[in-house]
Amino acid sequence: MSENAEAIREICDSIIRRVDRAYVAECGKRNELPKKLWDMWAESGLLSIGLPEEYGGSGGSLSDIVLAMDLLHTEALLLPLAVPNFMSRGPLLKFASEEQKRRYLPPTATGEEFFSFGITEPDAGTNTFKIKTTAIRQPDGTFLLNGGKTYQTAFVESAHCLLVARTQPYDPEDRTKGISLFILDTKLPGISATQMDIGMYLPEKNYTTYFDNVVLPADALVGEEGRGLNILFDSLNSERLLVAAMNVGQADYCINRAAEYAKTRAPFDTPIGAYQSIQHPLARAKTYNESARSMMYLATAKHDRGENIGVEANMVKVLASESFKMAAEIAMTCFGGAGVDVSQDILPFYIAAQNNIVAPVNNQIVLSFIAEKVLGLPKSY
Repeated sequence: MSENAEAIREICDSIIRRVDRAYVAECGKRNELPKKLWDMWAESGLLSIGLPEEYGGSGGSLSDIVLAMDLLHTEALLLPLAVPNFMSRGPLLKFASEEQKRRYLPPTATGEEFFSFGITEPDAGTNTFKIKTTAIRQPDGTFLLNGGKTYQTAFVESAHCLLVARTQPYDPEDRTKGISLFILDTKLPGISATQMDIGMYLPEKNYTTYFDNVVLPADALVGEEGRGLNILFDSLNSERLLVAAMNVGQADYCINRAAEYAKTRAPFDTPIGAYQSIQHPLARAKTYNESARSMMYLATAKHDRGENIGVEANMVKVLASESFKMAAEIAMTCFGGAGVDVSQDILPFYIAAQNNIVAPVNNQIVLSFIAEKVLGLPKSY
């Protein structure tokens, strides 16, 4: 843990005392941003973590952000919106121009503006190299953006989007070439969005977006044109860890809820928590979750030292999503028929855990990556 850990714990404890799960759950049912929680993140300084003071932040590291996400999600105070906002900052700090940093970063520390992230396309899926959204440079230096994205969290509500687009056609000989990153003003002419009907309780909206001859200024480009892949991967590694923090936090929430219920639920006079068929899955879920949490903090520490975390971030993704799934499944088993009762607030986690096996990237492609990079097995994707 970093030197800021104790202060972050105190801030999170203060937030937990002032806002409860019932409020966040109700926002999820209405598919609305829990504004009171978002405002607390801003007012307490949590949103400013990870930004240098010169850009309006309070300093700190990815480890600090992940700790805050972990602590608050252990109480099921969900704020997925924080993920694209935080994950977009890293690439900007490393690769954006000084002018871009001073314009776009400070408002993300106060909550006045936040970033969404645009990468996923229906046809490409996890094969980012095959994206069809293009941003073609024009004679006057601007870029003409055409195409679309899907599963864009809070795109309409965001002020800007860190967008992945092709500035050169796909080349099978070098598929990494021609991918660029842009800071997209989400209110530019030619942009439209349709809200997606997601079958989950989410405290934010998701959109399919369309870009029809959107004119991007030359200074919207981040880094070098056509060489945005490394910038992208740097962002996705931090995303893996931020989502993992949400998963291990929610897993603990499910485990704790299930354990408390199992202590008192006794349809045959003996509490069901005395049965090994309940004890063992709960103990296994807790063991896996603590393993995921430990590796998560090891990975964030390595990231903060400036080391490559491609393998670790992907391993954490698998561990955290699977431990969340274990926890949600045993929670549903403990609650039995009561688990589908909305008032019990268990079913949303069961659905979310199933979803997080495939989002923001499916575990199968992650395991293939680990098999190739760690075990030296042939590339399969």
